[in-house]
Amino acid sequence: MFVKYLKKLIYIFLLLFFLVGIYQAINYDPKYINRAPIQIDFNKIRTPFIKRVFLKTEYLIHKTFVKKNIPKIENADNLPKYKYIYSDIENYKNIVEDKKPSNRWHRSNQNSESQRFSELDLINENNVQNLEVAWIYKSNDDVGQIQSNPIIVDDKIIVPTPGHYIVALDSKSGKEIWRFKSKSNFPAQRGLIYWEGNEKSNPGIFFSDQLGLYKLNIKDGTLDKKFAENGFKKTVLSKTAPVIIDDNLIISTFAPSIDFINLHNGKTKWKFFLKKKNNGFYVNSNSRLGGCNPWGGISGDKKNKIVYISTGNAQPDYYGNKRPGKNEYCNSIIALDVENKKKIFDFQEISHDVWNRDIASPPILGSLKIKDKIINIVIGLSKTGNIILLDRLSGKPIYDMRFRLSDDKSTFGSYYLDLEKPNPLEKFEFLKKDLININSELNSEAQEKIKNKKFGFYIKPSANYDLLTWTGYGGVPWTGGSYDDKNDILYVNSNKIPGVIRLKEENPEKYNLKSFNLSNGFPGTKPPWGSLNAIDLRSGEIKWKVPLGEYEELTKLGYSKTGTENYGGALATRGNIVFASGSLDRKLRAYSSKNGKVLWEHLLPNHSFVAPSTYIRDNEQYLIVIATGGGVLKKKYPKYVTSGDTYIAYKLKQK
Repeated sequence: MFVKYLKKLIYIFLLLFFLVGIYQAINYDPKYINRAPIQIDFNKIRTPFIKRVFLKTEYLIHKTFVKKNIPKIENADNLPKYKYIYSDIENYKNIVEDKKPSNRWHRSNQNSESQRFSELDLINENNVQNLEVAWIYKSNDDVGQIQSNPIIVDDKIIVPTPGHYIVALDSKSGKEIWRFKSKSNFPAQRGLIYWEGNEKSNPGIFFSDQLGLYKLNIKDGTLDKKFAENGFKKTVLSKTAPVIIDDNLIISTFAPSIDFINLHNGKTKWKFFLKKKNNGFYVNSNSRLGGCNPWGGISGDKKNKIVYISTGNAQPDYYGNKRPGKNEYCNSIIALDVENKKKIFDFQEISHDVWNRDIASPPILGSLKIKDKIINIVIGLSKTGNIILLDRLSGKPIYDMRFRLSDDKSTFGSYYLDLEKPNPLEKFEFLKKDLININSELNSEAQEKIKNKKFGFYIKPSANYDLLTWTGYGGVPWTGGSYDDKNDILYVNSNKIPGVIRLKEENPEKYNLKSFNLSNGFPGTKPPWGSLNAIDLRSGEIKWKVPLGEYEELTKLGYSKTGTENYGGALATRGNIVFASGSLDRKLRAYSSKNGKVLWEHLLPNHSFVAPSTYIRDNEQYLIVIATGGGVLKKKYPKYVTSGDTYIAYKLKQK
C-alpha cells in the first residue's frame, strides 16, 4: 500500500514539475502578425533547478533524435570568386521631390528620417572660428556616457542625464526647468521624440527605459495620465527613439520586435517579430537564435507610411553552431508597411554572422539624384564599413552589389559583400599590407606578431587558432551618419581597429578578444585608426577622408595624425561645416564639408560619445554637446577617457 501511494506522489510531483516548467516557459501574445501567439522557450523558466532539468532533457532528446540539417560543403575550385546582384535603376520609381527643409529638432538624430543634418547657416565656414561657450550645465546626479542625441522643443532642450533622469533645460541659459525620474535606469538610452498633439491627445515627449514606454508633459515633465496606464506602458526592453506615423507610435524592442502602438491611448495594435525562425508553435531552446535586436534604431517614411529597421547580429556573437542557417532578419535592413501590416522587403548584409558586425545605427532615409532620376533611398551603415544603398520602395540595390567567396575553407560556398560602390568606408578583409608602415622597425614588429595567426576575407573564429581581424568596434558605430539630402553627401565617422580573437575550447560560446597593439601601445596596423568621411552618393565615391582624433605623444614624435577610435558621430550643416567629436583626445572639431580641413577645435572637459544638436534661439544659432565621457571606451582606454556630467552650448561671440 505504501509503495502504491509513493508512486502516486511521484507521479503527482512529476506532473507538477512539468506543469510549473511549461507555465514559466510559455508566452502568449496574439498581437504578432508573423508568429504563432503561443511560444515556449525553456530559457525563460525562472526556477533555476527546473530550468536546468528542462534544458538538459531537451538537449538529450535533440542530440539523440533530431537529425541536423548540415549543408553540403561545395568544392571551392568549381565556384566563381564573385557573384552579383545587379541594379535595375532604370525601372525604379522616379519621384517628384517633396523636400521641405526644417530647422526643427523634435527627434533624436533630428527627424523621422534620421538624417541629422541642419539647414542652419548662421554659424558657417567663415565665422566658426569665433565660437565660444554660451553656457554650461552640470546634472549633479552621476557621471558617465550618454548615447542619446538631445531634442529641442519650445525653447527647451530635452535630454537624459548620467543619473538616469530626463531633464529640460532652457536653451538660452542652460538652466534646469524640470527633471523626471523613470521607473528603471537608462531612460531614452538612444533617443526620444516629441509629439505636437492634436484634438485626440495632448503634446508630449515619448521615450522608453528598461521597463516600458513613457509620455511626459513638455511643460513640467509630469506623466500624461491619459496615455496608457497613467502615462506609462509596460513593454519589452527598448532603447531607441520611437517613430510616429499617423496615429501609430512605433518602437523597437528586444523581444525582438517592432511594436505599433496607438499614439493616443497606448494600446498595442500589432507587432512584427524580428526572427524568421521560430514562426511555429515551439521555440527550440537548445538550438535557438539569439540576438537580432533592433538596438541600432528605426526610421519612418511618413508619406509612404513605411518604417525601416536595422538589426543587430545573431548571438552568441562569435559562435554559430547552436543557431544553424542564415539567421534571417539579423544583420538586416527591414521595411514594414504600416497600413497593410506586412513586410515589404528585408536585406541581410551578413548571412549567419560570427564576426559581431551588426548594422549598429539607424537607417537614414532620403532621396538621390542619379542617372537623370530622383529615387527614394534607404542608407544602411555597418560595422563592416559598408554603405548599403537600397531603393526605399523595393529594397533593390542602387549600385551593383558584388559578393565575394570567403577565404575560409570551412565555409566554402559562402559569399559576402565586397562592395565597389559606394566605396566602403573601411575594408573588412585583413591583408599583410594593412600592417603598420610608419617605419621599418614597427613594421618588423608587426610582421613578427602575425606569425601563426589566420587572417583574410571572412575567416571564421575558432578555438584552434588566433584570428587577426578588424574588431566589432570597427566600421560605423551606433552614432551613424549625417546626410545632406540636397547635395546627396553623406558624412560619417568610422573606425579601423585590429584585434585577435580565439574561442575557448572548453566553451566555444565564450572567447578571448585581445588588442593587436605593438610594444608602444598603439595598433599594429596602418593609420588612420579613426576617420571622418564624406561620400558623394551620386558617384558612389569617397569625396574626402581625414583622421578623426590625435595622439599628441605620436604627433610630438613627428608622426602624422593617426586618428583614434571614436564614437561621437557627425553633424553637418548648411554652413558648410561638419562638427564631430568622440575621439580619444577629447576635442570637438569643426571641419570644412568641402575638403575635411579643420576650421576650429575646442577641448572638452570629458569625452562626448553622441553627435551634437543645433538650434536657433533669439536669432542666434547654438550648438549643444554632451560631454559626460565614460562608457565602453573608459574600460578600453582608462589613460585617455574621463567621466563627468557636463553639457556645453556654444554660440558666436557677440560683436
